Amino acid sequence: MVIKKFFKILSIEFSDLEESIDSLIDAIAERYKEHDITERVMLENSSLLKRELTDMLIIHRKIMKLSEKDYLSLDAASQDVIDVIYSVQGIPKAVHSYMKGRVEKVLRYMDEVC
Repeated sequence: MVIKKFFKILSIEFSDLEESIDSLIDAIAERYKEHDITERVMLENSSLLKRELTDMLIIHRKIMKLSEKDYLSLDAASQDVIDVIYSVQGIPKAVHSYMKGRVEKVLRYMDEVC
């Protein structure tokens, strides 16, 4: 049951992270409309964030394919999740860091509550 909760909460955390990136993209577009930044800055920043978002979605899908039934411990499940995060090569290191941070956040929560 604990492992099932871990995966559910983790999916919520990843979705929240993805929504945060979407909000940043929207904020950049708004700053451009208000002439706070140039078109070039807007395009560069938006492109980077969109790539990070795409990479996060790919990793999120891979992680959600893991089955909680395959794990006897939360430690084993969380280690496999982290392994999946780092197994995706050719993406910005920040994506690995963001997602690993969310795993650690969920583990802290699980430690306190469960």
